[in-house]
Amino acid sequence: MRIAMLHWAFPPTIGGVETHLAMVCPALVRRGYQVAVLAGSIDAEERVELWEGVYLRRTPLLDLNSLTPENIARQKENIARELERFCATFKPDVLHAHNFHYFSPIHTELLMEVKRRHGFPVILTAHNVWEDSLFREMLRFRHDWDGIIAVSHFIKREMVAAGYPADKITVIHHGLAYRQFLAHGEHAALRQFIRQVAGPRKIIFHPARMSLAKGSDVVVKAFHQVKEAYPSSFLLLAGTDLTVDWGAVQRKEIAQIKELIRSLGLEEDTLIRCFNWKEIAAAYQESEIVVYPSAFQEPFGIALLEAMALGKPLVVTRVGGMPEIVADGETGFVIPPRDPEALAEKLIWLLEQPEKARLLGERAAKRFKERFTLEEMLKAMTNYYHLIWQRSTDRKGAPSHSATRR
Repeated sequence: MRIAMLHWAFPPTIGGVETHLAMVCPALVRRGYQVAVLAGSIDAEERVELWEGVYLRRTPLLDLNSLTPENIARQKENIARELERFCATFKPDVLHAHNFHYFSPIHTELLMEVKRRHGFPVILTAHNVWEDSLFREMLRFRHDWDGIIAVSHFIKREMVAAGYPADKITVIHHGLAYRQFLAHGEHAALRQFIRQVAGPRKIIFHPARMSLAKGSDVVVKAFHQVKEAYPSSFLLLAGTDLTVDWGAVQRKEIAQIKELIRSLGLEEDTLIRCFNWKEIAAAYQESEIVVYPSAFQEPFGIALLEAMALGKPLVVTRVGGMPEIVADGETGFVIPPRDPEALAEKLIWLLEQPEKARLLGERAAKRFKERFTLEEMLKAMTNYYHLIWQRSTDRKGAPSHSATRR
């Protein structure tokens, strides 16, 4: 079976969807599928490469960091040609688009036109939901998708409430390539660097990109309280280089968070560093606790799986899909959003009771292996591909050229 993937970005761009694709696409190739990806460029240049067995085409016509709605409108004909060329060249049996229910009505409209010309089914994975006029505008495509994957039950509920047909939506939680990720944790040079900066202090790690939506300011405020009760603690924050910044808001928020660190006198107790996926496991390994106190309705959070896989206790907020992953009081703690006092209380508890923290981490690792491995996710995803392909074939009333292909 030939699977085409469509997304706004691909590694080395950093983000949850990008990490997901970096694991899923090569894994599908190893299972005998042919996979092609069309994604945004990283340097405003068109590039074609073979990436771990995956045909990868990068185009500035999908680069959200450089595209504005006005620019998209001007580039409509070029976008149409790009989508047509990609699909005509690869001839997918199934096209799988990620987060194409937002950002650009023009891209999605053109995608549906290509779908109708070529006759392949199109699946959407909804990694996020929004609450604005653009999201409501994109509802006009809600019946055009042949199938929809929601990354959490929360996302499915939100999509249905917005008007998407419930019978087209299936929930498939993200999974993590455990052995591959564990091997990345042996990044000796990076672990040494982190330890040199932090010294013997206990590290609290916030792996999300620095932003207000991810609760980075809440983490800093809570850490200020933690330092007073537990002086031998240290804060590690993930940086934000090479991320999708739709609307160009990140730089202002990063400056705001850095100023908060300075004003609270925490500069000597905080390290900010950008980690790619092959590096970030080392940061988890050197940490005692992982925090992810999102202030918005976090749809899932692959970082939670990364922490759980390495046996780290988590403190997350009661938003979005995160309570589906972290069992409160069993594998970590679930607290109210935007509550630095509640976060500080749980962090101090974990630092002062290392044996209980270790037990939470062990339970987290067990829960990960039972529910959130890449193998479990791929089984559900490939079954869904074949189901949607078969439905499409039945509607057309003729056997597909790939009926006997994996």
